[in-house]
Amino acid sequence: MKPYVLLFWLCLIVMPVVLLAQPNTTGVIQFEEKINMHRSLPPDAGDMRSMIPEFRITKSELLYTATESLYRNVEEEEEDDEMGGGGVMIRMHRPDARYYKNLSTGRKVDQREFMGKRYLIEDDLEQTPWKMGAETRTILDYNCMQAIWDDTTADRQRRVVAWFAPDIPVSAGPATYGQLPGMILAIDINDGELQLNATKIELKGLPKGELEAPSKGEQTTQEEFQKMMDERIRAMGGGSGRGMRVIRN
Repeated sequence: MKPYVLLFWLCLIVMPVVLLAQPNTTGVIQFEEKINMHRSLPPDAGDMRSMIPEFRITKSELLYTATESLYRNVEEEEEDDEMGGGGVMIRMHRPDARYYKNLSTGRKVDQREFMGKRYLIEDDLEQTPWKMGAETRTILDYNCMQAIWDDTTADRQRRVVAWFAPDIPVSAGPATYGQLPGMILAIDINDGELQLNATKIELKGLPKGELEAPSKGEQTTQEEFQKMMDERIRAMGGGSGRGMRVIRN
């Protein structure tokens, strides 16, 4: 076994024991989410490409302690952007999403919005089969290690590259990502299709009640929620399902 692979698994084993004795285990991390909108369009969607910006950038934040984390949208003013001719208006709506993890109980609660309705998904935290990469990089003055996951779940074919900071010894990260021996500060999916990057880290205590599991929404499972989204997207003729509406005046 390669030395860095052995070190990775040793970190996973000892991390729960030392978490409470380490600094940097409480704070807020600001993230920027960058979606390549053109990558989700079919090859023959030339007209759509001229009306839709190539990238959409939004903001989120991760609240965390040694045992819990909550990733949620940051409120931003929505805009209607008019592009191209013919009175076409592109309205971008960002669905509400909250991802809660309890590392001590091994449970997660996701609150998702779809077609204007909220859903609540509760389940066990699953161990992502990360493989250590050989590269390192610095993010916001933190030395980060690389981990790679070739995701084939739900008929996907995507490569997820994570960068995590062992100096923030919390096994959490943005959205659904975590299960590494350190905080994930960056995610890249399919070489730029979706990027999540930490832009600011505040090491501080959290107000009481700020980090809580979401509780609003209709109970469902991840499989049922994914099936519902896939069926709706197919009924609409495909697309990314990211809350984009084309309005013709």
